[in-house]
Amino acid sequence: MGGAKPEKLPEGDFAHVRPLRPCGDEPYPSDRLRTDAVAMRYLVRSDEGTVPTIVTEFAGRGGAAEQFADIRAALDRCPGGLGEGQRRWSVIGNGIAGDESVLVRIDERFSYADEEPATVSQFAGVARSGDMLVVVADVGWENLGGSEDLVRDLTGKAVRRAG
Repeated sequence: MGGAKPEKLPEGDFAHVRPLRPCGDEPYPSDRLRTDAVAMRYLVRSDEGTVPTIVTEFAGRGGAAEQFADIRAALDRCPGGLGEGQRRWSVIGNGIAGDESVLVRIDERFSYADEEPATVSQFAGVARSGDMLVVVADVGWENLGGSEDLVRDLTGKAVRRAG
């Protein structure tokens, strides 16, 4: 994480990526199988001195195979859109950190401050390692999107750590 300090992610913050919830707050059948979970956030600063980005990491133990299957099905069932209060969910990569892993782009259209509305992309990697499910997301900063490359890199590291 480039020296970024981990902070516990407050309940409700970035709920759409802990784990991925493209169908809204709808619970998954596999949620009841989870025996433990933790969600952290990191304020990551780049070497180039540009604005920081917020990276979140969710790790859940128990029912990981079922949870991964539920998330994959939800991504197909609820692709979303770019209307007010909506997100569009697109699987843009498979096998990014093992056989059971995907890379997802989460687009949202909103206006920041007094700017015209724009589409901003967040990126999330979802992977299963044994009975652990990990989700790494770069949710960007204010009106700036996240980094696909950073999520690809960090998802692989998270899977190795979870193993």
